[in-house]
Amino acid sequence: MRNRSISLIGIGILVGAMLGTALGQFLGYVLPEGSTVKQFFLTTFEKSFGFGDSGFLVDLGVIALDFGFVLRFNVCSVIGFAIAYYLLRYFR
Repeated sequence: MRNRSISLIGIGILVGAMLGTALGQFLGYVLPEGSTVKQFFLTTFEKSFGFGDSGFLVDLGVIALDFGFVLRFNVCSVIGFAIAYYLLRYFR
């Protein structure tokens, strides 16, 4: 991964996480309600950045800007990270 640009690595990891999350959503529809496997794959860990509940608010009188950032991870998104890392690492 030494020859790769940082933007390619970031985009690859982001796409892997998005595909993993899509896989998790698909499993949510396929697996039966209340199953332990469904709970394992779809348990979400969430971390939000910003101030207050709505993020960081900048009120300039005329215009108000609201900033916030939320990260949500589940097992399937971590699997997507791993697949993206594998593809970036071994296929040049």
